[in-house]
Amino acid sequence: MIIFLLIFLSLYGGINFYFYFKAKNIFYFSGKTEIIAIIIITFLLFAPILIRLAEKFNLETMARSIAYCGYLWMAFVFLFFFVNVSMDLTRYILQFFFKSFGNTQMRSIFFGLSILLSLSFVSYGYFDAQSIRINKLEIYSSKLSPDFEKIRIVQLSDVHIGLIIRDKRLKSILEHVKDSKPDILVSTGDLLDGELDDVSFEAGQFAEIKPKYGKYAVTGNHEYYAGIEKSLEFTQKAGFEILRNESKKVAGINIIGIEDLTGRKRGLTEQSPGSFKLFPKEKINEFILLLKHQPIVQEDVNFDLQLSGHTHRGQIFPFILFVQIFFPMNSGYHELSNNKFLYISNGAGTWGPPVRFLAPPEITVIDLIKK
Repeated sequence: MIIFLLIFLSLYGGINFYFYFKAKNIFYFSGKTEIIAIIIITFLLFAPILIRLAEKFNLETMARSIAYCGYLWMAFVFLFFFVNVSMDLTRYILQFFFKSFGNTQMRSIFFGLSILLSLSFVSYGYFDAQSIRINKLEIYSSKLSPDFEKIRIVQLSDVHIGLIIRDKRLKSILEHVKDSKPDILVSTGDLLDGELDDVSFEAGQFAEIKPKYGKYAVTGNHEYYAGIEKSLEFTQKAGFEILRNESKKVAGINIIGIEDLTGRKRGLTEQSPGSFKLFPKEKINEFILLLKHQPIVQEDVNFDLQLSGHTHRGQIFPFILFVQIFFPMNSGYHELSNNKFLYISNGAGTWGPPVRFLAPPEITVIDLIKK
């Protein structure tokens, strides 16, 4: 965590001071104005740490206020960096043909355009993050039991209930789940986020949803960041049966839930969980649904459909380009070898900035249909 914080603060600090020096060259800060600007930038830089400290001391109102300021700024300054770098490259190219593009006035105009575009993208992303999409998927299989012509599975992933995703935002997500009329509801990790002291009301909102064949969940990395014991307690109160390297046969299908690897890295779960024994060694005439938070595929195990999340599709473009380095399959539906399928949800919530830009939030409705 210390290494992560150092890397994060170095990169994020560099982007913040990139904005500061760009602004200084345009507006020529000096004296008190420069000091005030540096103080504000420093406060916004350390806002994520201040949020966690406020949460630890149960100062929820303060933590939420800092979260909105700090995280919206984070979205803005990230977008400004990419936009302004693109603008500068464009201006340098145009400068070869038109020397006037190198003067102070044109630099000011391009800086202003970068600010305007970044603010527009953040505003759009803020409202788009609250506009849940329903992605529908039909999978035909001869492995379904004769007693079930169709089973509707609704996948929730990466809700990140915390300072920002609660109240109206969470209510909207859950209304979409209810409207989808699931036979089975699954959560593929990162249901909870942060260190909120009391999330019993939010658990009660989930508990109101009672699909015919139950609700099943697996852990994500943020369940460990928020505190694994508290996260498991919340998930159970929300009405989910948690599958931690376990399987459950329901409605004629076999649901296998794999513990997130963050637990093994932190030494909180056994290093060799023996999850392979959960899978049949040979293909059988039984539909196997695999729940796994991170979209890492084990080609040597038997399953029919893997549901994952974790990536958020980058959440704010162009971060998808960096996500692809670690997860080449990072969003949507993928046909794998040996008649296996993978679906990676964009997630219904947000982590950090309450913004989604070109990575819309979603709930996935999967209809398993008897072939």
